[in-house]
Parts: sequence; structure tokens; C-alpha cells
Amino acid sequence: MATPMHPLAKCIFRAAIRGARTVRRSGTNLTLAPAVAVEEWGAHRTLSAEDRDGQRAAVFPWATAEDTVGNPGELTAPQLTAIARRLARGDGDRAAAATDDALDDALDALRALSALLAAHENASSRVTNGIRVSAVATFLGTNEASTNVFAYRLRVKNLRDDAVTLASRHWVISEGDVEDVVVPRGSPGVVGQTPTLAKDAEFEYASGTELKGDRGTVRGAFAFSPVDSPDETFEAEVAPFHLVAEKGRGAPL
Repeated sequence: MATPMHPLAKCIFRAAIRGARTVRRSGTNLTLAPAVAVEEWGAHRTLSAEDRDGQRAAVFPWATAEDTVGNPGELTAPQLTAIARRLARGDGDRAAAATDDALDDALDALRALSALLAAHENASSRVTNGIRVSAVATFLGTNEASTNVFAYRLRVKNLRDDAVTLASRHWVISEGDVEDVVVPRGSPGVVGQTPTLAKDAEFEYASGTELKGDRGTVRGAFAFSPVDSPDETFEAEVAPFHLVAEKGRGAPL
């Protein structure tokens, strides 16, 4: 007969399941990426499988590489549910004993998951014309001019069969009644780069903006050209994501 689950383990499991439901309702997978640090602003790279696995291990090592099969660098709601069950019950003898070490580990995982879910509220992901664009924003703090500073991490993945080049961008930053800040269509590249992405390649970069107020929204699009047909262009949408200045978080800049 199975040993009953420890009461604390039940609480952990239920909290994690609520997180999985949040991910399911959002329609967007949970991105396993760290918050953007100040020194990353302007950084860029083509992500390798090792890069994605390194980010996963840094922010949520309780999800194994096998857990993210089919969605490298992300977790679906069902994958998150399976991890929650594993964390709550443990493996083998630890499941029955519900040892202090097992419960401490599960609590640490729940704290990390809570941080990822908080970031998820300011994230977006969308596939347009075979290009997936994912974004997540981080509040960095307030500068000397009392302006709120935000950074965001963008991931662009080519799901098409052909190679494409990111040629230009269109960006709109909205802040309540303040006039939109617009980067017009045709503005070259991103952070000075025009990366070419083969099938399944993924490019990541970090950038940011400042707001006078506490809330804003970013949306836009990237224009691509197929490598084999450079005169053709198509757009991939950047779904809206939020910028929220959280009181008590961030630091003076």
C-alpha cells in the first residue's frame, strides 16, 4: 500500500499545480531563462542546446533536459504538472519517507517556480509565418532621473524549412496617456545585428527601455527575408508584453 503524501508535500504539489494551470490559461509555455541583468543590455548570441540547458539548470534545475523534450528552454503545462508530482512525492524510498531533505528541495523548487511564474506575467510568445518570437521583461530599478528602467530578453526561433535573415524591426512602446515611442518599420536589424537563422536555429538578445510611469506595453514585428529569395520579405509578430515597475524590487541605477 502506498505511503500517504506528507502534508507539506501536498501543499507544495497543489501550489505547483496552480502554477501549471496559470501556464495553460496563458497559452504560452513557461520560459526557463534568467532575468535580464544590467550588464546584458545589448548582448546577443545564437543559442545552442548547451546554452538553453545551462539557462534551465540555472533557474530551475528540477526540470531535466528530458522534461523539456520538444520544447527546449521551455515547459508546457503538462510537463510542469509531471515535475510537480515528482517533487511532491520524490523518487523511490524518499517518496515514502518524505524526508526533510526532500521537502527542503521541493520548497526550493517552489520558490524558483514562483519567480518564473512572476516573470511569465510579463512575457509573450507567438508564431507567425514559421518564426517564433518569445519575449520576457525585467524591471531593473529606478535611475537618478526617477525614471523606471526595464530590460527585455527576446528569442527568435526559425521553425521553417528554409534559412532566413532578420532584416529589420518595427517597435511600439506604449505608456498610458503618454505618446507612443515608435521605431518605424524598416529600422535595420536588432542590437546592430542582422542574424541569419537556419532551420531550428534560435537567436537571443537583450535590450530595454525607460518609462516615466509604472506600467507600459511593448509590441512590434521583425521583417525577414528567405536566404534563397532575398528580395522577398515577411513579418513575424512580437506579441504584446508588459513592463511593470514592482515596488520594493529592482535597485537604484
